[in-house]
Amino acid sequence: MKNFKLIFFLLFTSAILAQYQPQKPYIEVTGTAEIEIVPDEIYLDITLKERTEKGKKITLDVLENQLKTVLRNIGIPEKNLSISDVNAVLAKTGWWSEEIFSVANYSLKVSGANNLKQLFENFKKLEISDVNITKATHSNLVNIKKKNRIKAIKAAKEKADYLLIAIGEQTGKPIIINELANNNQTFVNANYLNNNENYSMMKVRGSGFKDETVEFKTIKITSSIYVKFEIK
Repeated sequence: MKNFKLIFFLLFTSAILAQYQPQKPYIEVTGTAEIEIVPDEIYLDITLKERTEKGKKITLDVLENQLKTVLRNIGIPEKNLSISDVNAVLAKTGWWSEEIFSVANYSLKVSGANNLKQLFENFKKLEISDVNITKATHSNLVNIKKKNRIKAIKAAKEKADYLLIAIGEQTGKPIIINELANNNQTFVNANYLNNNENYSMMKVRGSGFKDETVEFKTIKITSSIYVKFEIK
């Protein structure tokens, strides 16, 4: 029993002494890095609607094949096009006649603004007006974020170094490392300067459609790393 009390006393004393050990000096800094990138993957929502021309019905199959032909000519893989929804609407074709027309929604991934420009040129030719840019992102976004985080933590170390050198001290090993939350965009909407509201997310500059250039707002990636360093 005496031995048990002695062990308990020693453990209790050790815990008390550990709590009152002087804390090593430290410095807390935050490193931040920013990079702006131009999106190279653009996602579109496209609606194809059956219609009549000169009394002849232009079916959904015909419209879809026309679109696929355009994609092949531009060099956009057909696998980038997928159908998301199909509906039917009842529309008047005359004073006393009505007809059912199919309406289909498609999703399309486009690589690069140049391909997008060519698409818009063909959309006008095919009388496709219901097109929306849903998002634009970058194909290498994950690796870009990794590199930016490395820049941020290096910036934190550099900041700690020059602050401590100013007072004659040196940076020790890191005690705590935390990544701070940033409101980074995983995609970016664009602005389209044109009378057609369906293209309200893209920005086009130039005189004459063929001479126009497509531009997107850049994606800003911000990384912030908090680091607590010991002071040697």
